[in-house]
Amino acid sequence: MKAMSGREKSVEIQPELILNTFWGFQRSHVLATAVELDIFSVAQAGNGSLEKIAKGLNTPLRSTRMLLDALVGIGLMHKAKGLYKLSPEAKAFLIKGEPDYLGSALAFDEAASKKWFHLTEAVRSGKPVAEIIGPEQRKIFFKELVKQIFPFSFASSVVLCKKLGVGKTLKAQKILDVGCGSGAWSIAFALADGATQVVALDYPEILEVTQAFIKRFRLQKQYTFKPGDFHDTHFESGYDVIMLGHICHGEGEAQTRKLIKKAYDALKPGGRLLIGEFVANDLRTGPELPLLFALTMLLHTENGDVFTVKDLKRWLDFVGFKKISAQSVQYPATVVVAVK
Repeated sequence: MKAMSGREKSVEIQPELILNTFWGFQRSHVLATAVELDIFSVAQAGNGSLEKIAKGLNTPLRSTRMLLDALVGIGLMHKAKGLYKLSPEAKAFLIKGEPDYLGSALAFDEAASKKWFHLTEAVRSGKPVAEIIGPEQRKIFFKELVKQIFPFSFASSVVLCKKLGVGKTLKAQKILDVGCGSGAWSIAFALADGATQVVALDYPEILEVTQAFIKRFRLQKQYTFKPGDFHDTHFESGYDVIMLGHICHGEGEAQTRKLIKKAYDALKPGGRLLIGEFVANDLRTGPELPLLFALTMLLHTENGDVFTVKDLKRWLDFVGFKKISAQSVQYPATVVVAVK
């Protein structure tokens, strides 16, 4: 058989993956612009015609058509008979004012994306390129962050509640929500079972945000607020559930193992530790988002990382946890459940 020439190979093997990856920033900017203009809400409110969408946005027909077509190209809209309709994902997550709206979180992430221009520097040095901010600046940052990511974590916790049988087989649980942020992980448990009692632990400034969310859901009678830094705060014993919701990736291995030991000591026999994370597979070959998120940790933290289920199981088993399982919740999160 005649060997293929270099030219023949280049025709058979297309550069689509390389070019789409290199130009991937265009997709994120299209989405950011669409969110900023609130084009999804405008399109959903009308009949989907270009003219009505442009009028609703007060933008020219030409530029509006280009943006809408780009959204069709990346799969966030569909076009039929000249009318633009939202994809199921856009309808579920990109309509402003809806409970699962993700637009605010996407806008927040866009501001942080500038650090990625310094990835080469971070890989060469092994150190974050972002200035390591002090405690007060961290509180300001996280006070805003926890508001924006509420829909992600809350949706994951709703799924987890159903899988664990909260309100059915699991009732009247005493929960410690560590680094609780908005309370997104524990609110779903409190809603599913009115006898659940939650201790929410975080900085006083962050607990102001927690209290606002608790009030929104009318759960004040089920919550106690414990101000403090979870690194230094003693975890009292007697808990049925302890939550580490998107905490460990920012801590790194050493601090995560310390938190696991603190949680084990504070749980009742039979109590559960819930670790919500972006988890890579055991070979670190996927999924794509957790592997990319590990680089976010490189850019922004001294020790942060993304772990595998195998990593977490090994650390949990070391301190004595049993019945360790990984639960798929809302993409891209996984919750590792460990029973004492």
